[in-house]
Amino acid sequence: MLQVEDAKRVLHGSKLSSRDRLLVLLALDPGGPCHVRTVKQRCAAVGLPKLANMNLSDILGSSIGFVARTPEGWELQQPGVLRMQAIAQAANVNLVVTHSSQSLQGHVESLTDPLTKSFVMEAVNCFRASQYRAAVVFSWAGAVALLHRHVFNNKLDDFNNVAPRHDPKWRIAKQQDDLGRMREHDFLTVCEAIGVIGKSVRQILQNECLMLRNACGHPNSASIAENSVAAHIEKLIKNVFSKF
Repeated sequence: MLQVEDAKRVLHGSKLSSRDRLLVLLALDPGGPCHVRTVKQRCAAVGLPKLANMNLSDILGSSIGFVARTPEGWELQQPGVLRMQAIAQAANVNLVVTHSSQSLQGHVESLTDPLTKSFVMEAVNCFRASQYRAAVVFSWAGAVALLHRHVFNNKLDDFNNVAPRHDPKWRIAKQQDDLGRMREHDFLTVCEAIGVIGKSVRQILQNECLMLRNACGHPNSASIAENSVAAHIEKLIKNVFSKF
C-alpha cells in the first residue's frame, strides 16, 4: 500500500490515464475496498480535484479485470495491483521500502519507552531515505532496547543468576543500562536460557539480524540492498516488536 506522499510523487511525476490514477488511489493506505466518496476524498488529498469531478464509477467500471465492485466498494484485483506496482516503479517509488516502513512505523505507537521509540523512528526515516545501513543499525538498536526493558522489568533476577555462566566477569545489573555491558550475542543466549525468547528466535536474531547489523555497523565493502533490509526489519517486527 502507498502513503499519500508517495502517491503524490507517482501521480504528479508523469502523465497517467484517469484509470491509472484511480488504481493508485485505490492502493492508498489503508488498503481494502473504497466507495466512490472515499476515492473523491483521496483525489483531494493528493491534489487532483479535476479527477474528483469526473464520473469515477464509469472509469472504474470500464477497468475490467483491474478492479472489482463489491458491496464494500471498489477493490484492486491482481492485474490492478501489478499495474499499480509498475506505475510506482516507473516513478522511482520503492514499494518494498514503503511496505516495510509502514509495518515498522505501525509498532511505534505501542512503544512506551522514549529511547526505543526514537531508535525505531530513526530506522523508519533512514529506510525511507535509502540509508539502508543506518536503518539496519537503528532498527536493531530499538529491538535490543526493547528486550533490555523486558528483562529489566520482568526477569532481572533470573538474568543476573544466569549471566555469569556466559560472562565470568559479569557484575550484577541494577538498572536497565547495565544490561548493555553484555555483548549482544551473549545477551540473546541468556535471554533464551531464562525463557524470554525461544531457541529458533535466538538463532534468527543472532545468526541473521545481528550478523547483518555487524556488517552494517563497521567499515567494509558489503553491499546492502532494500530487500535485505526489509527482511531484517520484518524479522525484528515478528520476533521482537510485536511481542515485547
